[in-house]
Amino acid sequence: MLEEIDNPLESYRDHFKEEFLQAAKDEFQRLLDASGVDEAENARHVREIRRLEKALSKVQDKKGCLSFVIFLLVVGAIAGGIAAYAGSQEGETQWIVYGLAGTILALVVLFVWVVPARKHAKNLEAEVLKSLEAEKAAAWAQMAPLNSRYDWDITARLIRKVCPILNFDPYFTQGRLAELEDHFGWGRGYNTDERSVLFSQSGDIQGNPFAFGEVLAQDWGSKTYTGTMTISWRETEEDDEGHTRVVTRTEVLVASVDAPIPTYAIEKFLLYGNDAAPDLSFSRSPSALSDDGDGWFDRMRKNHELKKLKKFSENLDDDSDYTLMSNHDFEVLFHATDRDHEVQFRLLYTPLAMQQMVSLLKDTKVGYGDDFRFVKDHKINLVLPEHLRNFALTTDPAIYFNYDLAAAREFFVAHNAEYFKQVYFSMAPLLCVPLYQQTRTAKTIYGYTPGEESSFWEHESLANYLGEDRFKHPASITRNILKTERVNRTNNASEIRVTAHGFRGERRITYVTKWGGDGNYHDVPVEWVEYLPVEKSSHFSLCEQHPLEANDQERPLAGPKTNLDQYLEKIGLSRAHAFYRRSVFAWMK
Repeated sequence: MLEEIDNPLESYRDHFKEEFLQAAKDEFQRLLDASGVDEAENARHVREIRRLEKALSKVQDKKGCLSFVIFLLVVGAIAGGIAAYAGSQEGETQWIVYGLAGTILALVVLFVWVVPARKHAKNLEAEVLKSLEAEKAAAWAQMAPLNSRYDWDITARLIRKVCPILNFDPYFTQGRLAELEDHFGWGRGYNTDERSVLFSQSGDIQGNPFAFGEVLAQDWGSKTYTGTMTISWRETEEDDEGHTRVVTRTEVLVASVDAPIPTYAIEKFLLYGNDAAPDLSFSRSPSALSDDGDGWFDRMRKNHELKKLKKFSENLDDDSDYTLMSNHDFEVLFHATDRDHEVQFRLLYTPLAMQQMVSLLKDTKVGYGDDFRFVKDHKINLVLPEHLRNFALTTDPAIYFNYDLAAAREFFVAHNAEYFKQVYFSMAPLLCVPLYQQTRTAKTIYGYTPGEESSFWEHESLANYLGEDRFKHPASITRNILKTERVNRTNNASEIRVTAHGFRGERRITYVTKWGGDGNYHDVPVEWVEYLPVEKSSHFSLCEQHPLEANDQERPLAGPKTNLDQYLEKIGLSRAHAFYRRSVFAWMK
């Protein structure tokens, strides 16, 4: 097990990947052994479920075919009746006989064979479906002891076990947030009514704090609305023979109106505080050159970019402090040309750091390659990895619930392995810099106190975990930004106010003047929607410690009657009102 990460790419490839896979397999086996679930018995349930699913599919196909045959026979009977009627009208005895015979035959086949067969198939479908539901219920009941043992902290424990320098907090505390804001300078202005935290996970790397954030951000865009008006007029025209005639002309006038519309986007990022190079700021974005190989054309593109950097470095007429470094691959690929403190940049990016960063950027097999934006603003580092965009960093234990033990094992291992990879390579740009791991804050190990208050990041995450539909204004027709405020704290419980910010729509009509072919101006009506803000406040309560005793190893949903149920009964609530996320327990009335 590695306690220091010398080269993030090689460390993951040679150590962490396989070690984490094995740790995930061992953890699942530990949970399985503790649950007492019989693997052979579950396999029997699953085999029976699969057999019943195939039988259900087969009988449903048969029912569908019979339904189609019924349709054809009904059509045939009607066609025969029509033929017989047409023959009687024309005096064609042959058509009467053929039509009636066809109708009778179709009806006999329909009611003697097909309808009973479809009824039998329908009854069989109901029986198979009932057996399938019963078998699934039995499988779910058998897996309940295992499903109840999953918890929010499984993945964090596994990461900590395999990679000890990555430490995850039980929840995002006010102290952790204050450290990022007060000591490292993370802007408080980020907490606005236009942003709501969907997910947060804080922790530290060798004592330096980090926070993963998933934020719903509201902005304004523009939508074009169109309206039409059809006009007509009469004109006199002369044909080729010199005759005049009056014709009616028509024209469709089209008008448009641009109006503002609220837009919503999800931002995912990694925030990291470190005292190294405190006066340095720079930014970089993914480079298309990182994917290039070593061919002639690839080298030509890189040389072209390098010439531009040399020219920029030699320009003494601007205010830039940029000086080209010896590792030209690093300069071309990392491309941090807006750095404002060359000495501290070189302290940060030593020859080893540059070499490791180039390896990370050019990698196309182990990690995700050059897919991240990186912004350093003095002591704050912001990493925005593209690979996080389509991956949910949730550790909700419900995602593991399954009635199929084999499928549960496979998903548990695969999901946790991918989670670790996503997190690790989000941090890899930071781990490439040895100075970041060597620099410690005065408080090298962030002390977590179980009773420490949670931050608004955690509160907004909880509110969004419940779902914005619980909080939004009834007139809102858009998504809602949920903002929270602690309004009261008694003992270890806090009352949180949730304000949902959304928009209602008011239909408007704007008349746009258009010139028509009749030689007149016309006011074309254009309907559009004006978005007006609405908000609604609600409340929920939370405590940072789970009501179970500290030495009680039962998970919140283990068994029909737990200490959680007793706690809910004490405060007059049921499980329907309560929810639990990591080490924060919350409830709504």
